[in-house]
Amino acid sequence: MRLDLLLPPLQCERFNHSIVNRDTAVRFVFSFVALMVFWVVLSGFFDAMHIGFGALSALIVLATFNSIRTVHFFEDQRDAITAVRFHKFIAYVPWLIVEIVKSAIHVASMIIHPKMDIEPSMITFRVDLPSAHAKMVLGNSITLTPGTLTVDIKGDRFVVHALSPTTYAGIVDDSLPRKVLGVFSPEDHPVVHDVSITHSNRHLPNL
Repeated sequence: MRLDLLLPPLQCERFNHSIVNRDTAVRFVFSFVALMVFWVVLSGFFDAMHIGFGALSALIVLATFNSIRTVHFFEDQRDAITAVRFHKFIAYVPWLIVEIVKSAIHVASMIIHPKMDIEPSMITFRVDLPSAHAKMVLGNSITLTPGTLTVDIKGDRFVVHALSPTTYAGIVDDSLPRKVLGVFSPEDHPVVHDVSITHSNRHLPNL
């Protein structure tokens, strides 16, 4: 997936994170806890040595991430976590998991029953989302869902490959994009527009 939302390198702006505010502290605690939970789940050990190594690893990751965050690559990158509506995000994750499972079953059925119609398609569309992070979440959600792959994102234009009309139905009917919108904005409005679908390998859109 290519994400052409970056500014030219010379326009990258550095900003100061030396002042620790409430948002920074909340972000640090949330990230540290999430990394520690991930560490414990993967390691399966709860002794002091493994917990200590986990804490050290989490601190190294956060320190590295903080140094990367000092570079401002695109206009709305700064403090994007504060724009996330966490109660909507918590609801979005299980909803997405259910959609992934449903799509996985559909793709598996196409493999098991080869007589089922497989109609590869390229879908191009534009989105009305509030930030580059929202577009990134949408693009990754599409790719995580079996049967669809985000090929390109350029500005507000998406190019997605799909195996069948069923796999891309949740995109063109706006159900998935509007779920992503709800994570980042209290507004509720149509997200997807200017949809174009090209079937098979004929007249593929120029990337």
